[in-house]
Amino acid sequence: MAQKRVTKTPQPHQPDVTIDLVAKAAGVSRATVSRVMNGSAKVSPERAAAVKKAIAKYNFTPNATARRLAGGRSGLIAFLMEESSEEFFLNPFWGLVVQGFSTTITEAGLHPLLLIRPKTGSDDSIFSTLRAGQVDGLAIFSWHHSIKTFEKLLDPKMAVVFGGDLGGSKKYTYVDVDNIQGGLLATRHLIEQGCKSIIILTGDLKLQSSRDRLEGFERALSEAGRAYSDAIIVQGDYTQSKAEELTRKLIKDKVKFDGLFACNDQSAVGAINVLLQNSISVPEDVKVVGFDDSPIASRNHPTITTVHQPMRELGSEVARSIISILNNEEVEEKVLDVKLIKRESTAKKK
Repeated sequence: MAQKRVTKTPQPHQPDVTIDLVAKAAGVSRATVSRVMNGSAKVSPERAAAVKKAIAKYNFTPNATARRLAGGRSGLIAFLMEESSEEFFLNPFWGLVVQGFSTTITEAGLHPLLLIRPKTGSDDSIFSTLRAGQVDGLAIFSWHHSIKTFEKLLDPKMAVVFGGDLGGSKKYTYVDVDNIQGGLLATRHLIEQGCKSIIILTGDLKLQSSRDRLEGFERALSEAGRAYSDAIIVQGDYTQSKAEELTRKLIKDKVKFDGLFACNDQSAVGAINVLLQNSISVPEDVKVVGFDDSPIASRNHPTITTVHQPMRELGSEVARSIISILNNEEVEEKVLDVKLIKRESTAKKK
């Protein structure tokens, strides 16, 4: 019995779905499609909607691996910080910054790489490792040494963005928060709450963020006509343990103060712990302001008045700047806004 022959109906040729096809359908450039997909720059809502509609129409999923190989890239974007284990693992600030950074990098089809270097590490060794690992981009946070010592060690082909103004680099851009304004807000608030003798508990003054917060403190005292001296500057390192040690010394030395600006929330918690242990009431005897608005500020007892900085956004914006550089787009320095969050640690007596 002869078999029945089945004739297949020829299917129309389906064009390869490329970024050019998506751009044509959306009526925009390739660069605009790339910006929408990577979130690397602002695009008008109308254009973004057109691009997303075209992506959905063609079910466009770019082959990120192929793109990287074609461009000779590894897809690795490193987040490098120079910090103690206590500072990184116990300070929730860093978890939120890393979260914002890694989410944005991953959504762009790239791979985040976290590197934590002790403060005593060698510049040569870490940057040799980065070169050997063929890292495409590098975000540098919390650097305690002069940036001039490592600028010449970086691979010129690497996209580099600083998380914070690390001291005035002329080669690389940064994303930071307005630390000077934060110092102003914190100190003005203590003055407004009636504090007569205010002390600042700084971070490591090798860090630009610490120096900027100190500058804001000094400006607030100056505009209020307050006396200023080195005696009211207590140099910490952003850790809770150091803040506790320094606050014990203030009490032992019988230093009189009724206001304390701790330059991060970890330091504020440490100072409050010691004050309460020595029967010094917060806020009745001493009012305390922190900086960050990390989760510990709202969970502490008393809750801590603090300067809010957008931690996730900071990490995310650094990532976006790196992605923009990799896409051959121009990037500029960004400074994010801060604001004062009032809580129990600075409340006036009822």
